[in-house]
Amino acid sequence: MTLETAFQQNWRANGWADPKRRVLVAVSTGVDSMVLLQLISRLPATQRPAITVVHVNHQLRQQSQTEEAFLRQWCADHQLPLAVATWPIAAHPTHGIEAAARAFRYQFFQKQLQQQHAAWVATAHQADEQAETILLKLIRGGQLDQLTGMAASRPLAPGQVIHPLLPFTKAQLVAYAREQQLPWYEDATNQSLVASRNRVRHEILPQLQRENPQVVQHLNGYAQQLQATLAVANRSLDQQLARIVTSHTPVTGQTDRLLAAPIAEQRLLLARLLSRTAPGTSVSETHLTACLQLLASTQHPTGTVAFGQDWVFIKTYDRFQFLQPKKFKEKSVEHFRFMVDLNQWRSVGNGWQIGCFTTAQQPTLSPHETVALTPDQLPLMVRSWQPGDRLRLATGHHQSVRRALINAKVPQDERSRQVVLVTATGDVLALLGVKWSVYPPRPHTKNYHIVWKHE
Repeated sequence: MTLETAFQQNWRANGWADPKRRVLVAVSTGVDSMVLLQLISRLPATQRPAITVVHVNHQLRQQSQTEEAFLRQWCADHQLPLAVATWPIAAHPTHGIEAAARAFRYQFFQKQLQQQHAAWVATAHQADEQAETILLKLIRGGQLDQLTGMAASRPLAPGQVIHPLLPFTKAQLVAYAREQQLPWYEDATNQSLVASRNRVRHEILPQLQRENPQVVQHLNGYAQQLQATLAVANRSLDQQLARIVTSHTPVTGQTDRLLAAPIAEQRLLLARLLSRTAPGTSVSETHLTACLQLLASTQHPTGTVAFGQDWVFIKTYDRFQFLQPKKFKEKSVEHFRFMVDLNQWRSVGNGWQIGCFTTAQQPTLSPHETVALTPDQLPLMVRSWQPGDRLRLATGHHQSVRRALINAKVPQDERSRQVVLVTATGDVLALLGVKWSVYPPRPHTKNYHIVWKHE
């Protein structure tokens, strides 16, 4: 089977054979990307999307200008639209230049996806690079799902990044380029052994290939098997997490539900939740151990574990959260006040309702709290609690609302959002959802049913 035939089969199998869509083809002028452009250009008309070539001149090498000029001429000769971005030298950082270059490149791709109304941006990552990625992950350590390498596609809003060359080795692509007499430029920095990937590419992987020439195919085969196995496992983990997680803004879960799982599953569940919430953040075994020890600790009812990129795992009594405090902004709570009309339901927000009913109107209403009120205590009001608010205890003494919140272990970030039910004379009947005041029977009162429920 020829490379072109195999490429077309892979193209169709991944659902990319849509002539009504547009694809951006990322071309660096290296052999891989020049072959990718040629193979997509030669797709049958019924399978070939409209093509726009995208190129980034990073200005990192002397030949960058030559490569850009070559590609402009190539696209003009082949009547292919071309979009070029130049990374200003002034924007080059002193450290981490590869990561910064990649960030600039994908920001440009994302912008072009929007402007071109394209479905995909195709990059020229191939099987050898997939094998290199897997070896690097093995060397550096991390989570098992990282050993699956690159997927055939991944999201890049508003479209996707696709990798059509992943099934094909570097040797196959070079042989095709020579057969087709395709011109390309070699990146001299790829020969440097300073970068760890280049050491894997030029030293480690060739040594493994001398042991077994099929090592690239085998590594990619294992990655595909692992990807399929993890997909099945993750569906099961997600089902369990649905019973543990109570909110997603931010991610919040019940500690006891997580710790009820077998110890081996606790680690898998937590790793899945954290990586799903923050895909670009490193989750090490040390992180997982620290989080699970914190959750299981009875001596530490609260605590935090810091992750990269400002992510923090927080334990607060019987719940935990995973969020970026600097970026996550709680929706401001409107300090409201409204009257509770007799024998009517009133929405308080976040799915909660309150109602005050006469016993004659709702004699069997359940669940409810029965309160005895004098006429001058009506109407009742719901409002945000204030520092001077107090609840009456059965002993006749009073407790501040603030102390009631602390005793009930209401998380500090939620305390300001709590509301109280007060009478027209200012008596606090309830810290709603937390605690009720206790008033003894008095003369000239009438019983009312107060119901606080979730819709």
